[in-house]
Amino acid sequence: RLALLSESPDSPRIGYPTFLAIISLLSDPGKIRRAADEVLRHETPAHVKTPGILELAQSTFVTSTPLLSPLEVSILFTLASGQRAAESTTLESINKTVDAFYSALQPVPQAEHKPKPRTGLMEVLFQAYNFAVGAVAGGIGAAVVYPIDLVKTRMQNQRVAVVGEMMYKNSIDCFRKVIRNEGILGLYRGLGPQLVGVAPEKAIKLTVNDFVRSRMTNKKTGEIALASEMMAGAMAGGSQVVFTNPLEIVKIRLQIQGEMLKEATGAAKAIPRSSAITIIKELGLLGLYKGASACLLRDVPFSAIYFTCYSHLKKDVFREGERQLGILDLLLAGAIAGMPAAYLTTPADVIKTRLQVVAKKGETVYTGLVDATRKIYKEEGFKAFFKGGPARIFRSSPQFGATLMCYEVIHRIVPFPGESHELPQERSAQQSRELSSQAALFHAGNALRLLHDSGYKFGAMPSAK
Repeated sequence: RLALLSESPDSPRIGYPTFLAIISLLSDPGKIRRAADEVLRHETPAHVKTPGILELAQSTFVTSTPLLSPLEVSILFTLASGQRAAESTTLESINKTVDAFYSALQPVPQAEHKPKPRTGLMEVLFQAYNFAVGAVAGGIGAAVVYPIDLVKTRMQNQRVAVVGEMMYKNSIDCFRKVIRNEGILGLYRGLGPQLVGVAPEKAIKLTVNDFVRSRMTNKKTGEIALASEMMAGAMAGGSQVVFTNPLEIVKIRLQIQGEMLKEATGAAKAIPRSSAITIIKELGLLGLYKGASACLLRDVPFSAIYFTCYSHLKKDVFREGERQLGILDLLLAGAIAGMPAAYLTTPADVIKTRLQVVAKKGETVYTGLVDATRKIYKEEGFKAFFKGGPARIFRSSPQFGATLMCYEVIHRIVPFPGESHELPQERSAQQSRELSSQAALFHAGNALRLLHDSGYKFGAMPSAK
């Protein structure tokens, strides 16, 4: 209908004042609605010529509101009625014109990308992908803190009620003596089985936690209840015991082996060094799961506490969702979450260690979980349940910090096909910038089009004939 605003039916040109008036109307369509509201306050029922339709006169519109100039009102009535120099139009037509202005000025936003539900095969592949990423991340985390884990194990296995004096005064003394007696490589005794076993252990824990959390998360709000978070973590901890227990018992016996070799120095009969394969053969299938009850008692609450704390630290402290967390943010969140989880589950870890090591001559022998708990408390007191607690914190905290950091970073660097890790806020901000840019281009394009149609001498004084 812009053609109706030309200087004459035979000319496509638009005068400069008309051009400015059109730009004014397009710049603020809301001004038209405000002007119409002022006019309606001056209207009477006599203007309702057809039931339900309010017809407005151009002269009444001009005298009732100062928001629009007479030329802007004339242009509005022409566009609303579809007739050149229209003297009246209906309120409904004016509202439709305003809506058309808004539609033209508001570019259609891009539809939000919603991933399609994965098929059965793709779901299996996705979980296999999570498993592989968890295995790599778990191996990195375990290798980083293995020396601390060895010190923790030896401190927990050290008894008070034994013949002879205590071998280690504290964790630092243990660390020094291991290096002095066994060399630097002694700190990594048993690392091989640890890396072989930690891959499926960490992988299944991370995969189960992610899987259960995704099923318990509200699809509409994206929120998950605290109890559901803890349940997901607990199920992840319970599922890993099938890998954890055999791994732990072989690792612990390899770690304690250095002590036994040291004590046997000069003895009449030397103690042969055992490999991981030898220990597995000696234990047998059932022996590999000795102390599994204590392992469950440790891993289930540990994972329930850890994953819940980790999630809330990321969301409430490091503001995940508002920005993309950096490597340091992820590392700190994982490390801090590991502190309470590790220390509060130390008693179960002490009991598990005592059940899984081979008792030396003169040491107490434990027959089960309850028996071990009762005898440790009776012989060594309550403090014995927290032996190696600081070493456990120093091991578990950085280990899980490194593991979870690697897990999330690998997901970002090598995403599963079809998965996006772009934040909704970043996507929304990007869309807003695109819409703003499109609106600016729309205004500029219309202005240039109007300038072109009006002729290259628009605004110039006509030459005297």
